[in-house]
Parts: sequence; structure tokens; C-alpha cells
Amino acid sequence: MKGYASISRQLRGDIVTMLNRANGSFGGSALSCADLIAVLFHGIMRFNHENPGCPERDMFILSKGHASSALYAGLASVGLIGRGELESYGMNGTKMIVHPKRGTYPYIDASTGSLGHGICLGTGSALAARILKCDANVFVLMGDGECNEGSVWENAALASKQQLNNLTIIVDRNGLQGCGRDQEILNYGDMGEKFRAFGFNAFDIDGHDHEAIEAALKAAVSRSNPKPAAIIAKTIKGRGVSFMEDRLEWHYKSPNSEQMKAALEELGL
Repeated sequence: MKGYASISRQLRGDIVTMLNRANGSFGGSALSCADLIAVLFHGIMRFNHENPGCPERDMFILSKGHASSALYAGLASVGLIGRGELESYGMNGTKMIVHPKRGTYPYIDASTGSLGHGICLGTGSALAARILKCDANVFVLMGDGECNEGSVWENAALASKQQLNNLTIIVDRNGLQGCGRDQEILNYGDMGEKFRAFGFNAFDIDGHDHEAIEAALKAAVSRSNPKPAAIIAKTIKGRGVSFMEDRLEWHYKSPNSEQMKAALEELGL
């Protein structure tokens, strides 16, 4: 292991601090995927710091673009964004806007936030990499709520048909979306079985277990079979900050200074 626990804690601390400073929302969504980003960025993805435009490097698409604070914190943790830049999150005139904009920083390859589009961009990028004979992996991190979009399943069918085994879909399955619990809005049941039915090599894991995340990602990028991969990561919205955990209101609320202090103390920061 690569110190994922301490990396995840720092990501969560940065997320809470950024949202407090900007009076920003979507903290629950960002905190639920912090462990996934920690392992992916620090243990799996092949970055090229000297030449971020290199076609051989891996690609990451944050389809659940509202969780951008986790993306920016993750890029800062691997040195692709200066840590001082995080102070500008959500401020007037910043490049660090709430929904990521393509090209603002290295490795932000897609403007996201319209849910259900990330898998489309990922499928096209994975197919392009194969046509260009590039060894790049394409990772798409999406929310379970956006799986309500028909575009997700259209592209799942296409990715399977094209046998895009350089594509890995990660579903942050925290069970909550903007208006309530998944099973109350549109119940998808066993999402891993859904992806398997579409021809994916699917893994069902605890999305806060770093060892399980790493094992699933390594299996996904092994290219041991011709199928694209889907990792269904069972997570908790607001993970790491007890008063935010599994609470729908933290999709919208901003942590005030007292709450930020309490959160950082709980995280040991």
C-alpha cells in the first residue's frame, strides 16, 4: 500500500476547506469518492508531468463533475496543480470552477457536469486510443444517480461491442442523488449485474477499502480479457466527516467555519 489512508485524509481536508472558503456545495459527493481518487491517482494511473499532452498517458474523466473539489485536490496531491491554487476554488475569475472545464489544468481533458456524458467521452477516447495504437487507459468516475441516463447504457453497449478493454468505468455508489435515495428515484438494483449483462467485466467492492480498490483497478487494467471494466464501488456520501455521512442535505449545504474546524479535527488534520 502507498499510504492511501493519509492521502485520503488530506484530500478530504482539502475538500472541506475549499468548500468552506468558496461557500460551495456538493461536499458529500466529493467526500464519497476521495478514496477512489487517492488509489487511482497514486497507485494506478500513469501520469506524464513533463508532457501532459502525451497520447500514451492515461486519461481520467470526472463524469460527476459537481464533485470537482475532489478532482482538484487529487491533481494537487500528485503535483499537477500547485496547492496554493486550491485557495481559488469557486472564486470570481478562477480557472478552478465548480464544474471542470477542459484545458484549464493538466489532465482535465473534458468539461463535465451534464450527467451521463462522461461515459460517452470515455468510450470515444478509448476507441480513439486503440485506433491510434496508444497504450493509454481511460478511467471514468461517475455517480450512481447519473446511471438513470439512457446515454450511460447506450455507451455501455457500444464499449462492449467494440471490446474496449482499455476503458474502466467506476461507479461511486453512495446511494443518494440530488432528490433522494436511488431506490426511491429509479431503482437499478444490482448494478454490477447490469454492467455484466451489457458485456462488462464488473467488480463489486467496498469503495472505502483501499486494498479492494487497488486490486479491482489492477485487474481492470490488466487487459486479461477483451471486455471493458466496471467497478461498482459501494460508498457513503460524506464519508470521513461523521455529521455529513449519508445525509442528503450535504449535496447542497456548505460547511461553515465551525463545521470545517470540526471536520478537520475529526480527520486528524
